[in-house]
Amino acid sequence: MIQFASKYLNVAIQLILTAILARLLSPEEYGVMAGITIFTSLFTILADMGFGPAIIQFKDLTQKDYGGIFVFSVEVGIVLSGAFTLLGYPIAWFFHDDSYKYLCVLTVISIFFNAVNMVPNGLLLKDKKFVSIGIRLIVSTVVGGVIAVILAYRGLGTAALVWNLNVIAVLVFVWNYITIRDQLSFRDLHILRSVRKVLRYSLYQAGFSIINYFSRNTDHLIIGRFFGSAPLGLYDKAYKLTSYPIQFVPGILGTVLQPYLSAYQNDKEKLFHYQMLLVRFLALAGSLFMFICVLCGEDIVNIMYGSQWVSCVPLFLILSCSIAFQMVMNVTGGILQSAGRTDLLFRQGLLATGAMLSMVFIGAATHNLRVLTICVSVAFFLQLFTVAYYTAVKAFDHSMFDFLFPVMRIIGMATLIAIPEMILRYRIRLSFGNGFMNLIVYSVVYVVLFLAAFMAMGDLRQLVCAIRRRA
Repeated sequence: MIQFASKYLNVAIQLILTAILARLLSPEEYGVMAGITIFTSLFTILADMGFGPAIIQFKDLTQKDYGGIFVFSVEVGIVLSGAFTLLGYPIAWFFHDDSYKYLCVLTVISIFFNAVNMVPNGLLLKDKKFVSIGIRLIVSTVVGGVIAVILAYRGLGTAALVWNLNVIAVLVFVWNYITIRDQLSFRDLHILRSVRKVLRYSLYQAGFSIINYFSRNTDHLIIGRFFGSAPLGLYDKAYKLTSYPIQFVPGILGTVLQPYLSAYQNDKEKLFHYQMLLVRFLALAGSLFMFICVLCGEDIVNIMYGSQWVSCVPLFLILSCSIAFQMVMNVTGGILQSAGRTDLLFRQGLLATGAMLSMVFIGAATHNLRVLTICVSVAFFLQLFTVAYYTAVKAFDHSMFDFLFPVMRIIGMATLIAIPEMILRYRIRLSFGNGFMNLIVYSVVYVVLFLAAFMAMGDLRQLVCAIRRRA
């Protein structure tokens, strides 16, 4: 509940800051930032190397082990910072934009501090210090966002967004280190010995993260290279907008699953029970968010970004059709980490990435941004089958049907509920005067119909009962 409260407040703050920045910066400037983010995400994964989840999973690590892994993360951070500085030149060549050379040098601050945050973040989650994590999230978002708005207003363009990353990374590290410094010991360190304790587990985790990175970012790379910065800015804004519902629910659950469920790593039935409880809940929440976005996509984009982002609307509507599938899959990592099966997580990521890359290249071959976006949404649907196989079948000895049927039944029913309103919105073109009224009316009507239908079918009652029994 602490994580939900802090994340909801944080997303609300992000929405306000984004609405302001979207009116101060152009799609081209956001496109350049999207290009930088592609590579900062990769370097964050390389910096973590799977040690964060490993710190949570292994219960026998000592303060010297934490200290040794922390020193190792500092060394990794220095190496990666130097590498990212040099990477600015090939990135500038790849995107045909020399501004990346300067911006990559500026981004080195966040690269280093994200690396040294690896151990502190893992310890905070392991100790379930969610109050500290929640407060830290809000404070860093507000401070970083305000600085970004001031710099954007003063005309710094994309650099304002880079400074947002830098400020947040520094604040998070300072906060984390003050909170956990008593848990680190730097006396008589055996750095390599400490690293080896968790290496096998962490390497599979890191392998999955790298594979998942390519699954999530190949579309951005292709668009930035062959379509240009402005189309990349439009696509990235649509993509980010569909990611907010995922931050609302599964993104929050994903951060708290492993600290709790790792206690049941030897009980397959209990873990599968919890997974399916989560899957049904996420299918319900995902379907609700998905069809609100589909029904009110134009209104949401105009309210959030302004009329200059109207070309983002079709891309947002297409990507919105994948929200429910993304939400259902988003807790896969936490479940398989809790089961101690990062090897299966790696294999699932490999197969899912293959599906995404295939669809992205098919879309790119058409030279049509909308077709490419459709292919991305189809890839998210196909990835659902990889999750079903590697969790239900390989990890927990159940069938794919046991996983897929509850998901498809819920999404199918949600689709039937939405059809009358979709006819009114897109065939009859019924409007209520302005974007705010359209959003309110269509959303409220759909939520009422949705809740009534799933209460009658018993899904909501069963979930509420399960939560009460657990409480």
